[in-house]
Amino acid sequence: MSPQEYRDAIARLGLSQVRAGVFLGATDRTSRRWAATDEPSSIPGSVALALALAICLKEQHGMELDAIRELLGEITADDD
Repeated sequence: MSPQEYRDAIARLGLSQVRAGVFLGATDRTSRRWAATDEPSSIPGSVALALALAICLKEQHGMELDAIRELLGEITADDD
């Protein structure tokens, strides 16, 4: 995922860069770094996947972001 794709994805979710960091369990600084155009892409595949899933759940299934975040947290917890 490129920085532009990251910015587009969080925009589709209605998130600022700071709120996207919180949503994804990252710091606002990390989220801003992912969105930066002057740095090489270092966006983890798991972030790209989480954003794609969130967009699908929001746009195709009408889920609210809080419910999506809760679901993503459960998926992450299952990885432990």
